[in-house]
Amino acid sequence: MKIKLNSIIKIAVTLLILLFLLWKVEFNAQGFGDTLRSVRTGYFLFSLFGVILVLGIKSYRWRLLIHNEGATYSAYKGFAAYMASDAVGIVTPGRIGEIARLYYLREESPISFYSAFKTIVSDRIFDFTMLGWFGLSGMLFYFKTFGNYPGLYYALGVLVLVIFCYFVTIKFLSIILRYKKVSRLPIIRFIYESFLAVLGKRAVWMWVITIVAYLMYFNFSWLIMLSLHLTPSYIDVVFIMSIMSLSTIIPLSVAGFGTREATLVLLFSYYGLASETAISFSLMHFTAFFLWGGLIGLVFWILMPISIQQVKDDSKSIFLLFRVC
Repeated sequence: MKIKLNSIIKIAVTLLILLFLLWKVEFNAQGFGDTLRSVRTGYFLFSLFGVILVLGIKSYRWRLLIHNEGATYSAYKGFAAYMASDAVGIVTPGRIGEIARLYYLREESPISFYSAFKTIVSDRIFDFTMLGWFGLSGMLFYFKTFGNYPGLYYALGVLVLVIFCYFVTIKFLSIILRYKKVSRLPIIRFIYESFLAVLGKRAVWMWVITIVAYLMYFNFSWLIMLSLHLTPSYIDVVFIMSIMSLSTIIPLSVAGFGTREATLVLLFSYYGLASETAISFSLMHFTAFFLWGGLIGLVFWILMPISIQQVKDDSKSIFLLFRVC
């Protein structure tokens, strides 16, 4: 009953956000239709390759994390697990469906539950770091927090801040873990080890892979903008997509609907673009990266079936993993 109630609430929130947005921005249905009819289909169709390439690159990074834990996982299995879990993540609250990778990995490898979960957390740290870096840079840029400087300057400044915060965090954790009371807390040690996995010499290549994956993501998102006859600068695309991606992480609505559109309407207005253009881009981006990617993931899910209940059981096991004895 609780799950059903949560679903009903999320659907209601989604509808309320969309209705409020359409009312507030004085949405023009005719202008929206004209925008979609003018789409350059060639650019859009080419953008459909984006989700496959981006998730394929990320699956390779995940396999490197697995290798660093002393286990092996085939390239096909890694890609299939990544695609299938992405599909499950779309239909589960807070994208907990991505935990499905725990099941797939442990089914094919003798890796422990602790190490398997650590690879997933470390994998997400790479992603959140990139989105946090460019998302924060974009927000500071749009608000002109430190003056009317180019977006690249803001990105470089925030990069220095991110590196500094990582250095302080890892040092702080290493210091407090010297105390017995703290070292007995599994969650603290787990956080420390997860961050440690994305730092150091062995992580350099994984950071290169992460940058390549996000360059691909921004490039294919740029293609969708070009299909709508938009000509933004590359740094504009980076900022817009990072802020939009961060806004959809918060599990307020179904598949990010409402929050994604509201964010894009706000960001596009900064460039003097109509809400119809923003919502058109939102729907096309959702189709290319979520709907299309979800359908491909569904195929792998059918080939490698896992029940939603198994995902929920694994998510519960995570809490048991950090239970203090």
